[in-house]
Amino acid sequence: MKTSLYGASAEYALHSLLIMLARTDPVSVRDLARFQKLPERFLAKLFTRLKRAALVKGIEGVRGGFTLARPPEQISVMAVLEAIDPKRSLFECGEIRRACDLFGPQPPAWCVTGPCRIHFVMQEAERALRSVLTSKSLADLGYEFEHKAPHQFLQDAEIWFQKSRSGRTNKKAGKVPNEGLRQQPGSPGSRRQRQPRKKEI
Repeated sequence: MKTSLYGASAEYALHSLLIMLARTDPVSVRDLARFQKLPERFLAKLFTRLKRAALVKGIEGVRGGFTLARPPEQISVMAVLEAIDPKRSLFECGEIRRACDLFGPQPPAWCVTGPCRIHFVMQEAERALRSVLTSKSLADLGYEFEHKAPHQFLQDAEIWFQKSRSGRTNKKAGKVPNEGLRQQPGSPGSRRQRQPRKKEI
């Protein structure tokens, strides 16, 4: 089984931020989780980290949720990864070069002088990786996605979030949704929604 440097946490966070990028209104974690079929509780923990890193900001109330705290051009992929998985590195050197059966109790100077060459190469690779991730912004990813996704999908996604948002507002106010906003059987937002909390965090 393959393992990765950055896992599901990074993937969930980046995809959710891309969805928010296309929305003008605040987006709730509940809607983000439902739209992507992700575990809501886990996604909420990720947004707590993103908020702590000042990448998103929370807005209270039934029409609240999260919005980007900075312009997307100022949010790098690296910043998101650091917020989700802080202090992650490509390689941790254990200095095993010091442990050789031929050395006895003390390794010779030639062996331990200067950085470990393996560690040096790994650090060079990590700098290159961080440089690429820092050069790519959320705006870059959003631009690439918009040119890949069909216009119909983008339009349907906007309608889905509008319906979900209107449904929460009408339910809070005790109103019956307008005919044009009612969910059709089998549509992504047709399941009954539970009463949302005041804070969508």
